Amino acid sequence: MCTWRNSSYELDTFAPSILHKLAFLEVPIHSLAAYVVVFKTPARMEAVKWMMFTMHICGAYLDLFLSALSTQFFLLPAAAGHSQGLYTYLGIPVKWQAYMFISAICLAGVSILGFFESRYNALVKGKGTSVLKDKRRLLYIGGHYIYAFVFILPITFTPPDQIYGMWYVRQMLPCVPQEVFNHPDFFIYAIDITLLTWIIGIAAFVITSECIYFFTRIVLYLSSTKAKSQKTYKLQLHFFIALTIQISIPLAVVIAPIGYIVFAFVASHFDQALNNISLNMMAFHGLISSAVMLTVHEPYRQAVMKMFCYTYIYKTLHQASVHTEGTIVVLSSNRA
Repeated sequence: MCTWRNSSYELDTFAPSILHKLAFLEVPIHSLAAYVVVFKTPARMEAVKWMMFTMHICGAYLDLFLSALSTQFFLLPAAAGHSQGLYTYLGIPVKWQAYMFISAICLAGVSILGFFESRYNALVKGKGTSVLKDKRRLLYIGGHYIYAFVFILPITFTPPDQIYGMWYVRQMLPCVPQEVFNHPDFFIYAIDITLLTWIIGIAAFVITSECIYFFTRIVLYLSSTKAKSQKTYKLQLHFFIALTIQISIPLAVVIAPIGYIVFAFVASHFDQALNNISLNMMAFHGLISSAVMLTVHEPYRQAVMKMFCYTYIYKTLHQASVHTEGTIVVLSSNRA
């Protein structure tokens, strides 16, 4: 099915008109979140600080990639389109921008996997050592990060003939106006999307399955109250609940666009308005993740409050309290 409405939502200017402005909001919020994680993480959370930072950086990069560095205009389910953003201005070829986009999504998933693996290793196995000091863990996590960079390279290094590819996509999507194909940066990433779908699908399935495994083992451990003390157990439970909320809320935001993209590939359904809206929604993932992280984790929430308003409010209330207590003392002295 091929649908084109001649709507502004279908134009390549739709996403930049929103996402380029969004970047001005994302940069300070992501920077604040990074600062808080690095400098305001309390000693009791020291073991998770750098995993939290890595997860935040991967999510923030994916955000900024879509909103400012390489805003995507893809004709899904065809693996074709072009990009607009800083990378385009710097002359980076569209095929490498597409490669970086897919790799950035995989990196965000691997960073979440790395955090769950770290929590599993510390809680369930009782080994709180750094991943850098454990060769097996380093090989496991490092291998996943390397995989995120290389798994899509076979498609990137074998692009189709662009003249034939243009004809093929034109036959596949007859409703798309010719001016879309006339864009100087328009690129056909792949003709046969079967291999591309399998490569991305396998990566998504493997990483998701591993995350679910570690998540389930941690939940079973915490539900069995095997912690050393009730206080330790409560700290571990509260932190894990906060972490789950931090990851779940942003994921809930991207479930719908990812679901539509999968449907578009499986059903060969084309609707550029929904393509653009889906990519726009995905660009909010990291921003929401940073905001939730600064809200649900008590140490980070308190740090932000102290930085912006808590100190002023505390001083004001404290001065009022001292003044009130002083008045009561004076009145009591006069009565005496």
